[in-house]
Amino acid sequence: MPRTFSIGLLLSTDGTYRRMGSHALAGARDALAEINEDARHGFQLHATHINPQGQLGRYGEGAAALMGAGIRHLFGTITSASRKEIIPDLEQRSGLLWYACPYEGFESSENVLYLGGCPNQTLIPLLRYALRTFGRRAQLIGSNYVWGWESNRIAREALLAADGEVLAEKYFHLGSTAFAESIKAMMADPPAFILNNLVGESSYAFLAQLDQACGLGGLSLPVLSCNLTEAELDELGTLDNLRLLSCGPFFEAVDPLFSQRQQQRHGLQRCSHYYTGAYTAVHLFARALQHTGDDRPEAITDYLHQAALPTALGALRISPHNNHTSLPSHIAELQNGRFCLLHSEAGVVAPDPYLTATDLNDLRPMRATTPFQLRIVK
Repeated sequence: MPRTFSIGLLLSTDGTYRRMGSHALAGARDALAEINEDARHGFQLHATHINPQGQLGRYGEGAAALMGAGIRHLFGTITSASRKEIIPDLEQRSGLLWYACPYEGFESSENVLYLGGCPNQTLIPLLRYALRTFGRRAQLIGSNYVWGWESNRIAREALLAADGEVLAEKYFHLGSTAFAESIKAMMADPPAFILNNLVGESSYAFLAQLDQACGLGGLSLPVLSCNLTEAELDELGTLDNLRLLSCGPFFEAVDPLFSQRQQQRHGLQRCSHYYTGAYTAVHLFARALQHTGDDRPEAITDYLHQAALPTALGALRISPHNNHTSLPSHIAELQNGRFCLLHSEAGVVAPDPYLTATDLNDLRPMRATTPFQLRIVK
């Protein structure tokens, strides 16, 4: 009988960011099925899923329950608040979290593998593109927690380094859907672009209300995000007056064959980087386990630090200095219900979670080569 190893999936499939969590859960489960079907691994993986329902306190309870049952490897959490909530539990119980979502940087833990992208891999390339394309007057909006605060702080520093202007910076509680006053101010003095760091239901409501206001005002506005993916497109519907741009390590257009294969094999509807991140994390764990035969977190991470490894996202290297991953970086725009690629960084981008090697001053010479023009919609 092959040996069985247990893993934990700590992902909310209810609550305001349930679509992201559901995509990550599908990615983890599809990877699990593929691994268990392949006899060459010589072991089976068994997963226990806990659904915290988007409630912060339940993440700590879930992590404690999983590690109390002897599970050493946890895959998941979506928000930075939920990740930070369980880091003390991971440290006390020697667990390892495989975190495959974009985050705001300025963190490093021996008990977390960061597989989803930090600001120098997502936010900075997106801002660089926006400054060149749309102009230097920006509006910042975000959910009222660490993702929104830190992402907007970094954006403000980058914009000021580029001689840009932050017209306003607003925060809303998770789940908030009332944006009339902020949108009214945007319409009165339209920015060159908006950086949207809202999460889940708040983001969808904001975009729908902004689109309606732009339609009434005869405007078209670019809206940038580092966490908008295919996982949420069905919820957005048709937005006729916005240009939605996102940046991340994966879009369906990056590797259509992979997306089609997963659709045919697992019945997947859409493929997002929440899906591919969790899928990649579970496959990396299986590869390390196959090589070491030992699921102790230190044995797994020692192996992963040794070399770049092939994955669905390409050949990835995890830094032994900070447990962050070198990742591809793509910018895409939503067009006719699909993300279409606009720009890809050359090769993978090395992680710089504390922005110690990223010089924001290199944005200073930039000027919009094509001044942004408001489009009159008739």
